[in-house]
Amino acid sequence: MKRLFLILFLLIGTARLAAQTVDDLNFVTENYAPLNFEEEGKVRGIAVDALVAIFELVGAPKTVADIELWPWARGYQAVLNKKNTVLFSMARTEAREKLFKWVGPCAPSEVVIVAKKSRKIKIESPRDIGQFKTGVVRDDIGEQLLLQLGVKETALHQTNSGLSTAKMLARDRVDMWAYEKDVASWNLREAGADPSTYEVVYSLKKSNYFYAFHKETDDQVIATLQKALDKLKADGTLEKIAARYTHTAAPAEKGTAH
Repeated sequence: MKRLFLILFLLIGTARLAAQTVDDLNFVTENYAPLNFEEEGKVRGIAVDALVAIFELVGAPKTVADIELWPWARGYQAVLNKKNTVLFSMARTEAREKLFKWVGPCAPSEVVIVAKKSRKIKIESPRDIGQFKTGVVRDDIGEQLLLQLGVKETALHQTNSGLSTAKMLARDRVDMWAYEKDVASWNLREAGADPSTYEVVYSLKKSNYFYAFHKETDDQVIATLQKALDKLKADGTLEKIAARYTHTAAPAEKGTAH
């Protein structure tokens, strides 16, 4: 009888372990260059290449073809509500801390408000922001930070992508744009605008980017992936990956966002 219970225990334990592996996770990202974006039908970027290197380190059979590209708002709702979902790259903030489990950081971040230099917009405090129409990507950290500062939703114009917002800013359909600084510059170039004609009028938050996991993801899976990412940092691989896209970017230090 004891032997039977031992066998059952081992079978249950094995089944649980098998149900919680890296291969069972669904990885979702968005167009957020240079961290993650689609080019010629293929997903690439700093966070994408780092994730593929992590797959190789942990022996997971997944490849870049297994990474799906979704609009940010759709991916954000999925990682909130659907088990086995992973969304990246996500800024790790106090408001999001307990909503997800985290692996990272994979890159530094500064969320800012940008505007055309010719507009000569001056923002000295959060109270000034509400005087202008600010473009935001729905559920993006830029939108969330502005709402936390008390900016009314009526002063914000939501879109589904950075490129859409960049085009709106270039065409003067919004006065300003709250987004990650480097990603905003990339999108402005994609929209046919010259980033040098734009300026940061307000800095909202410096942080770090992470891979965000549904909160019920197994802690052992999280630990395994974090260990692999730490190895990529230690041996210089992450720095080399970043250099492919930025030439000057350095990887974020190990630790939580600030």
